[in-house]
Parts: sequence; structure tokens; C-alpha cells
Amino acid sequence: MTRTLVRIAAGMLLALASAPATSEPGAPRAVETSGDASPGRFHQGGKSATLVAGYGVGFRVGSDEDRKKSAELEDVRIVNVLPRFGIGLTDPVGGDSWYRGNLETTFEGALLVNTEPHSGVGGGVGTALRWNFLFAEEVVVPYVDIYVGIVGIDFDLERQSDGFNLNVGAGAGAHWFVRPRIAIDTEVRWQHISNAGTSKPNDGINDVLFLLGASYYFD
Repeated sequence: MTRTLVRIAAGMLLALASAPATSEPGAPRAVETSGDASPGRFHQGGKSATLVAGYGVGFRVGSDEDRKKSAELEDVRIVNVLPRFGIGLTDPVGGDSWYRGNLETTFEGALLVNTEPHSGVGGGVGTALRWNFLFAEEVVVPYVDIYVGIVGIDFDLERQSDGFNLNVGAGAGAHWFVRPRIAIDTEVRWQHISNAGTSKPNDGINDVLFLLGASYYFD
């Protein structure tokens, strides 16, 4: 008899353990979570602070004649320090598609130090629109962005005027979360600096930025 009761009790416990959880009528449903990054960090009104720094390597575009004339700009090397403040503009959208994500705007400061072919400095401000891809919803969140800003430079270049310039670009990168609110950021950005013809010469500085930094997410 004792063995029979033990077997019955064991069977009942096994059945209870394997039965799906149910909620009382009218009780709120539990939200399933998988430790993903997007619900808590990438949403409308979500805020983040970021500091990235990196190195820009100049290159030339245009005809062979133009490239030869402004070969100096190909030698440009720029150290960039970029503090950023981000605000989420949308909640995650896109369902289960590959482009699932949210739109964010960032406000950026820019400190530039020119190391080649001459020494010089620059500074400015700007803003970017960024799309964060949330399809993976794990510790890595890729993104793409476009940037526009203004910058004052004193680079002493022969083919690009100092003073007021526009600073535009586009890039791609990823947030690598190492803590619930902290991510390491890596990014590659094309940067173009020119003055829209307001001063001569204006051949334009083009460089590829390799950026590394960290972000903190407030909510």
C-alpha cells in the first residue's frame, strides 16, 4: 500500500511539473523575456550617452586630374573624439522581419585633431539618424546611420579652406552589450568635410573613420 501511495504521489508531482502554467481569469499575462537588448534599451524615449574615438584615413575621389591636383588630401589623418547623446524616436517595429528595429536620433559633438600632412585642430556639432537592427535581440545590435553637422577647422591645407565647413557622413556599426546597460560600440563611418563653395579652395576632405567607444543606456 505504501509503495502504491508513493507511486501515485510521484505521478501527481510529475504531472503538475509538466503541466503548462495557467493564469487566473482577468490576471495579466506574463511577458516572456529572453534577455534581449531591444525591449529595455531601444524604444521611444529611450536615452543613451556614448563616447567614441577613432582614426580617420583620407582618400580621394573624382577624375585622375582632380586626384593628382589634390593628392595632399589623400594624406590627411584625423583623430576624432565624438561624445553622443541618443534619444529613441520609435518603439521596435518590423515584426519578425530582418529589418526589425527602431529609429533613433543622436546629437554629437566633434573634436578633431589633424596629424598629417600638417598638424591642426577642429571642432563642431551635429546630429545623426540611426536605425538599430533588433532582429537578433541578443547582446549584439547592428546599426546604420547618416550624419550632418558643422565644423570649424584649422588644418593649414592647400586644397581645403580653414574656417567654417560642413561635416556629413554615413556609417555602420554595432553595439556589443557587456552589461545590461553598458555596450561597447564599434563603427566605420565615411566622413566628408567641405564648405559648399563658400570659400576657395574647396576640394573636400574625405576619410574613413574607424571608431571604438562605449555607451550607457539610461532606460
